[in-house]
Amino acid sequence: MRQLHLIVIIIFSSGIAYCQKHKFDLTPVKGHYKSLQSFSPKPASANAEIDKQKFPYDPAAAEKRLSIKPYYLNQAKLEDFQVPDPPANSSQQARAELNYLLQLQQQRTKLDVESSMYMAGVFYSLKTKPEDSTYNYYRQNLFHVGRSIGNWFNPKDLPLTADLIAHVWQDASYFIWAFKYKYLRVRPYVLDPDLDNLEETNWAAYPSGHAANSYVNAYIYQELAPEFLEVFIKDAYDMAHSREIIGVHYPSDSEASRILARQLVNKLFQNEKFLKDFEQVKQEWSVKAHESFQKPPLQHHEALKAAPTCGSKSTASACSKTCQ
Repeated sequence: MRQLHLIVIIIFSSGIAYCQKHKFDLTPVKGHYKSLQSFSPKPASANAEIDKQKFPYDPAAAEKRLSIKPYYLNQAKLEDFQVPDPPANSSQQARAELNYLLQLQQQRTKLDVESSMYMAGVFYSLKTKPEDSTYNYYRQNLFHVGRSIGNWFNPKDLPLTADLIAHVWQDASYFIWAFKYKYLRVRPYVLDPDLDNLEETNWAAYPSGHAANSYVNAYIYQELAPEFLEVFIKDAYDMAHSREIIGVHYPSDSEASRILARQLVNKLFQNEKFLKDFEQVKQEWSVKAHESFQKPPLQHHEALKAAPTCGSKSTASACSKTCQ
């Protein structure tokens, strides 16, 4: 028993030292996200009708989505996160963002659309079970960010990693939904009907769930393989931008997601339960994070079977419980 206590103390102490050694700062905003912040986010005028437009609040849906509480950050509150308010609907920034999306719409190629629609289906169901036909698909989605770093980077070879990220998504989903219901921001195509959104959504916009979850993954994975930092961040950036390409998110939704993700991961690395699991994942990577270079047995990719999607207007309602 004394030996067990010693192991726990060592793991916790190493976790504290790990947090003290690393500084988890948010990198500066770049590109069009930075340029758009030069416009005023304040209402253009007092009591403008357009600023009264909010996404309809559904108490039953909110209660159901928020019924799954955080796995690690169960003591954290919404007020613990410093996420900026979204720009007012009538603001100069909102108009500039809509204009950007319209320009993006004119320039999007067939490949842009196909790629973005594919990424619309990259999400994780918190209620999935091993016996479900979509279980392998959802688990594989946890490795979308960073998918190019190695053949070993998958839920079969890294089951502890998959479990950790699934638990983290439970935390992230709770706070993402909480912010969506706090702000009830209407989708961009509601404010400007010239936007041809390629996906139907029945939940609020701010922040983007796809973007936030992707950045959360990126920030955790970069601590396991810092040499691939640029890969992880690029994958998360592409996910965020894909939501803008198909006209369902403002750029400020994406940037808010990046901010929220950084703060959420910072809190995770101060959480004893997470640090304990993270140490086990580090040990898993030390053993399995390498190529075998052996010829594999040929088999069909089971993860692609019965894969759901949020990328279709006709099927979006079927996955509204999981897509964000």
